[in-house]
Amino acid sequence: HFPKKMSFFTSCCDCREGSERLPGARGAMGLAGQPESLCGIGINFRADRTGALLVSSLIDGGPADKCGDVREGDVLYEVDSKIVLRSPLSNVSASLLGPNGSGVNVVFIRKEEQIRVKLVRAPVANLMSVQKAAPS
Repeated sequence: HFPKKMSFFTSCCDCREGSERLPGARGAMGLAGQPESLCGIGINFRADRTGALLVSSLIDGGPADKCGDVREGDVLYEVDSKIVLRSPLSNVSASLLGPNGSGVNVVFIRKEEQIRVKLVRAPVANLMSVQKAAPS
């Protein structure tokens, strides 16, 4: 079991007014200099006391949910061939975000097994909102 103390949640996709935006999560510029929406993979993460990011939940209908291979409790290990285990949340979030329809290769650790998935970024509710977990 992982402690809930000092946990944080982040989900990927579709900016929400009033949410704190993480450093490094900048919008790309589209045609005519218009901001282009960043999209993600639809996972809520929780940091354990070692700094590892665990999947706390999947956004219904998001890319990770549709994939079917990602489960609650999986530990985020690698994004696009870069090891991100215990990396700052802002760095990891910036790696998971990108243009709608772009792919991202992600590796999770489940028990002692590596789970490799290729996810296609899409709009999902609550892009980059960060909240402390409720006290247990």
